[in-house]
Amino acid sequence: MPDVQSNIHFLAKDNVYKKEKPYTLRYPSEDELPQTNFNPEKHENITIHDLRGQESSFSYEKNGFTVMQLNSQMAYADFGSREMIKTFFLKEVGAMLRSVLGASIVQALEYIIRKRDPEFPVSTGRTYHYNQPTSMAHIDATPPCTVATVKNLNEEKASEYLKYRFQYVNIWKPLRGPLRDWPLALCDPTTVEVDSDLMPADLVYSDYVVENYQVHFTPKQKWYYLDNQLPSEIIVFRQTDSDTRAGLGVPHASFENPLSSPDESPRESIEARFLVYYK
Repeated sequence: MPDVQSNIHFLAKDNVYKKEKPYTLRYPSEDELPQTNFNPEKHENITIHDLRGQESSFSYEKNGFTVMQLNSQMAYADFGSREMIKTFFLKEVGAMLRSVLGASIVQALEYIIRKRDPEFPVSTGRTYHYNQPTSMAHIDATPPCTVATVKNLNEEKASEYLKYRFQYVNIWKPLRGPLRDWPLALCDPTTVEVDSDLMPADLVYSDYVVENYQVHFTPKQKWYYLDNQLPSEIIVFRQTDSDTRAGLGVPHASFENPLSSPDESPRESIEARFLVYYK
């Protein structure tokens, strides 16, 4: 189990956030408003523990994350097709979530393909063709944002669906493997304090806003990754849960892995987000 030490970025505990909410614009600002007021800080030599061989010690119910097996009919080349991803992959994952989590209804929200540029994380000054790894710790949605998503997605059925227990769930897997280049790190939410470690923030798009959680660092937090992750291994992790007794969402980020070989191809991965409901 090769535990490693690496760097992860967190939101600084800046006094400015006592007066204004953290935000970042996901479109070019056309006025004097700064593109973001995020003040990231890099914390070095964070121990990131390997899940390999101890997967059974963690559970989706307690820790908010688990590793599932998915023998997809999708070949590597198929992930270059939006139609194939929507028609086959998202449906395969939806069926897996229904089966393993016991969900009654599964709704796919979106997916993102990331392919690390060989120069990343060094800025090249040019636009990347694909999304790059995210090195700043965060949770993708807050509970109020998830409720708004349920309403926007379901319209007439929203009032019915909001009566169920529902979760915002992420899945993540490499497109090639075994993967060591810039893997995904997960923070055990049982080591996170919601009032002191999490800060609601706005991701502002041209026509909508997503509220997520940015994360403040504390030494108490425990981080994990899956060494040599295979394309058939799907990391499933909770972001929100309407049952407040279930615990927090899982903070996550990618990190530069010191065990990665210079000969390894840059990371290629897919992540997808779902709403799951339990009747």
